[in-house]
Amino acid sequence: MNPASKSGRSKKSCQRVLSILDKRKLDFNYKFTRGPEEAVTLAGEAAGKGWDVVVAVGGDGTICEVISGLLKNGPCGRLPKLGVLHTGTSPDFNRYHNIPVNLSEAVEVLIRGKSKLIDAGKITYMKNSWKKNIAYFGSNVNIGLGPLIAGKANSRHRKHLGDFLGTLCALLSSLTAFKGVELKIKIDGEKIASGKLINLTVGKDPYLASGMRVFSGIRPDDGKLYVLPVKKMPVLLFLINIYRLYWGDFLKSKAASIIYGRKIEIEGNVEHTQVEFDGDVRGYLPVKIEVIPKALEVISQ
Repeated sequence: MNPASKSGRSKKSCQRVLSILDKRKLDFNYKFTRGPEEAVTLAGEAAGKGWDVVVAVGGDGTICEVISGLLKNGPCGRLPKLGVLHTGTSPDFNRYHNIPVNLSEAVEVLIRGKSKLIDAGKITYMKNSWKKNIAYFGSNVNIGLGPLIAGKANSRHRKHLGDFLGTLCALLSSLTAFKGVELKIKIDGEKIASGKLINLTVGKDPYLASGMRVFSGIRPDDGKLYVLPVKKMPVLLFLINIYRLYWGDFLKSKAASIIYGRKIEIEGNVEHTQVEFDGDVRGYLPVKIEVIPKALEVISQ
């Protein structure tokens, strides 16, 4: 349980979750996270102790950490099922996998226990200048404008303006100063020409950044990732096309294209190019991103 999600406002939601579970007389235990990435350790420990279900209580960042803990530190055999009780911002994972955001409804879904196997993403990235790290994710990786938006939205915009408006304001304020990013990209070993980009998204989830969406041919269990490069364009032209990000038809823009693959390798031409995945800035290029087919059993409707 992450009481710090939603700019600290999910503490009350966490208490409500405990109250609902107590009333249903369920056999459960819980832990509060006290800092970044603690959920990775806690989820791994829970998996090792043989719990049937491990539940992420928080936002997409907490879900990502729990997924990492299960796949990174869990037992070699059957993993626990993954449950989600959303108390944070950006319910992109919930939207995609048809998990209610309403807490009472989500608990009922947990109790029924209907589950499906889904793919997960694995990312190897630079934690700092000398240390590599391996993590897993459920939604998307962003390089370029994405990390700037996430940094601003998480630090102040969402706290004062809410999820949708906070993310939109972070997008607009980041766009004016962003010069673009040049990347070296390989998809399944083949070099891809990209030019200067506003952003590169690699993911499993067509929903991203609090309501934006990309109607792609991706499915939760198809064993592939989508790669979405968006070319640098004049600011005015991008602003004209912003509505497409929310309507889901951004691929109609000439600046956007989509490719599918199983292993994506990305290098930057500038040192310390940031990498964001599942809503949080976590490290730097270079990265290697792979799909792990049907890695997780998630409880959904």
